[in-house]
Amino acid sequence: MRLLQKVTAPVPGGVEVDSNTVVGITPYAPNDLRLGPFRTYFFAHQDELNNAPQPPVHLQERIGGSKDYIHTAVQIATLVMTCVGKYKPIFESGNILDWGCGCGRVLAQLMKFISPERLHGCDIDTAAIAWDKQYLPGPSFTAIDPYPPTHYPNCSFDVIYGISVMTHLDENTQMLWLRELKRIARPNAIVALSVMGEKLRATNMPASLANEFAEKGFAAFVPYYSDWLSEFSHPEYYQEAYHTLDYITTNWARYFEVLEYVETKFQDIVILRKV
Repeated sequence: MRLLQKVTAPVPGGVEVDSNTVVGITPYAPNDLRLGPFRTYFFAHQDELNNAPQPPVHLQERIGGSKDYIHTAVQIATLVMTCVGKYKPIFESGNILDWGCGCGRVLAQLMKFISPERLHGCDIDTAAIAWDKQYLPGPSFTAIDPYPPTHYPNCSFDVIYGISVMTHLDENTQMLWLRELKRIARPNAIVALSVMGEKLRATNMPASLANEFAEKGFAAFVPYYSDWLSEFSHPEYYQEAYHTLDYITTNWARYFEVLEYVETKFQDIVILRKV
């Protein structure tokens, strides 16, 4: 794989750029093949650290850790805008749901570009939802049960994304939630869900799961940190799950059209559409 060099360029004359400006970047391969566009934005990291409300460390830890909390939020928001924007104009879409929003780290970034009243978040972590309601005014936050259904009406959302949710559910629970996400998604809605990619499987998946994973394309186990959310569910609810692309295209396609599988250096993103 050939890596691109870091490139800087001046802002075009007459264009003012601030922290609420999204920049579209279209890279090209050495053979002049046009690659997929990438959307990113400037953020004043130190200003956010000093001035933006920060959730308590224990809430940050439950969604991936307190180290580089804002940097990670920016990376995920950029990934969501890029992956969804390829198939739907996310800034012009209707209602957007962060399924498994935790303490709202991604929604806090999207609020810079998208009207907060169009943003919604839900999670089984009632403590995180309570914090969101107090410190992130604008979006709608809802506590949900560990198992569907939710209280959202049919066909509520144009965009749904779930970061590090499918990576922590057993197979049966995943199927239940895919059915529910289909119910609350509008026709032609885009759904983006993260999964453990090949790199994470190689380093994190226990060797004891190798045969099951090779045979089925899916495997899950109860990790040492399973009790992090046990107060909101039960001790074995929060698992660590792994999928192959073949498994996804076979099983998730019962509920959605599988549009794309995006590899990243962290969790990969599966892009789905309700048809």
